[in-house]
Order: sequence, then C-alpha cells, then structure tokens
Amino acid sequence: MNGQRLRVGVIGAGNIASIAQLPTLVQRDDVELAALVSRREDPGNLVRRWGFSSAYRSVEDMLASQELDAVFVLTPRSEHAHAVELCLNNDVDVFCEKPLAPATEEAERLADLADDRDRILMVDFNRRYAPVYTAGRQAFGEKGATFCLAQKNRPGSEYRATFENAIHMVDLLRWFCGGDPVDVAAHAAGDDPWEEDGVAALIRFSTGNTGVLMAARTAGAWNEKLDAYGDGKTVEVRAPETVSTTVNGVTTSRELSAEAYGWATATDTLGFSAAVHHFLDRVADRAQPLTSGREAVHTQRLLDRILAASGLPTEEQEGRQWASHATSGNS
Repeated sequence: MNGQRLRVGVIGAGNIASIAQLPTLVQRDDVELAALVSRREDPGNLVRRWGFSSAYRSVEDMLASQELDAVFVLTPRSEHAHAVELCLNNDVDVFCEKPLAPATEEAERLADLADDRDRILMVDFNRRYAPVYTAGRQAFGEKGATFCLAQKNRPGSEYRATFENAIHMVDLLRWFCGGDPVDVAAHAAGDDPWEEDGVAALIRFSTGNTGVLMAARTAGAWNEKLDAYGDGKTVEVRAPETVSTTVNGVTTSRELSAEAYGWATATDTLGFSAAVHHFLDRVADRAQPLTSGREAVHTQRLLDRILAASGLPTEEQEGRQWASHATSGNS
C-alpha cells in the first residue's frame, strides 16, 4: 500500500468482535478503522470506543461512500455470503468469520469469485493460528500425523451444533493429516437432528493418515483437546494453553500461562489475534492465506460428508437461522 495505512471496514461489532478482532486491529499502526456497519440505532459508543471514522447502516452504503482496502465480516452467519460477495465485487479483500456460507456450494461460489477478482479471501478458522496447535502441527512436517484425534466437547446442544462449533476440529484434522478425505464414517447421538447430542467420526485421508472427531454435547464441562501420533512422535494439545511433544521418550511441554508469558488471553491463545495479523500480512504481500476461502470450502465439504454419514441434515431448517456469533459462548 506504498507505506500508507490500510483503510479497513468492519461489518458487525458484537461481543466476539470486541473481544477478538477489534483489539488487535487498533494495535496496528498500519491500519485505519475507516468504516463500521452496525444495525444499532446509535452506534456512537462503538465509533468512539474503537476510533472508527464513519458508521453506516448497510454494507451497500459503506461501499458506496468509502474506498477500502479490506473488510472484516463479523456478522451472524446467515449474513456472511451477502456481505462477502458485495465486498469482493467492489475489489475489496475480505476476512470472514466461519463458516463462509451456510451452504457449501455458496461458499465455493465465493471462493471462485475471489479468484476471479484476484482478491484475498480468508476465513477465520482461528485454531490454525493458535500457538498450541501451531507448535503441535510443526512436529509432523509435510507427512502430517499418522493418527489424529480432535475433540471439542461441551454441555448442552444448539442449532446445528456440529456445523456451528465442531467445524473447528474438522479443519484441524484436515490440517494435521493432510490430503483429501477418502472414506468417512460417522455416528450422531440424540433424537433431534437439528440440535444433536454430538457426533463421532472416522476419516481416512489420501495421505494414508487417519483422523478421528469427537464432538460430544453431553459433556459435563467445556473442553477442547487434540492428540496426534506419527513418525515416533506424540503431540498432546489441551487448548487453549498447553502443548506437549514427546520424541524418543523425552517430553517437552509448553504452557501459555499468564505467569509465563504475560499476554495469555483467549484472544491470543486461541489464535484470534494471530489470524488478524495473518490476514493483514496477506493483504500486503498478496499470498494466499493459510485458511483461504478455498481451504474453507474443503473443510466444509468434509463436514458435509460427516453430517451425511451420521444421518444429520446438511442444509438449513426451513425458516430458521443460526444465532449471531456475537451471542455465542466458547467459539
């Protein structure tokens, strides 16, 4: 950008944005928060708190009034595709919360559009940027992990729980195992397919590596963990703060605690801030993000296969939409 500050727009500024993306954006000297799109009757508090130059009621109004370099789409899921498409068609790079779109075919259309317009499109699968997962993945190099078990368990279900939340672990399984899914077997629990009690899946990848998903909604407490094995190595991740690597019987552990690092908050330990930095760096150098729109499509297609194999719907329930990310809990 020739040394000039990036002019950034933000669409949606709910709880997650205020915890995750906005604190990181305001720390960047090379970013100007040029525009906010908010449906609040009086967005003045948000404008003053984060230093936005202008506020608008619609994406269309923002794009008609501003020349932006990048936009963060942080709205409820049902609104992602509309905002992403408008921004790409206006030649603006886009960072979008997951999932890119409710339907995989729509997500693929947006990835194609980004390619056609030569735009950067990144989806916020933030776990790939979390220090514990990054360290764990590096242990296996190009071959990936021979076996990987990814778990994200919590009490209580929600609308399309596997698609809503376990998608993070599906993305990690793809990343740790590499290749394309060849065989998928899965089983769901519970009587309500729209608010299932959990899913377990077994995925065989083209690399010969095997991934296992466990997403229980009947757990006693929230927990997230990943165990991976291969090439004489064991990696144990206990998100968000601990990773242990064992090679030849010697275990090395890292704990991202406040005492040890001084910066360990969920924004950092779960990869939210690193994802923002990664996107802005890709806007600058024009390289493809680690979690590009195309990568997000591949993850969503695998998730569709898991849902279908377990007898769960792969489409939306008629007349129903996801709740806003702004009101959800542990993402």
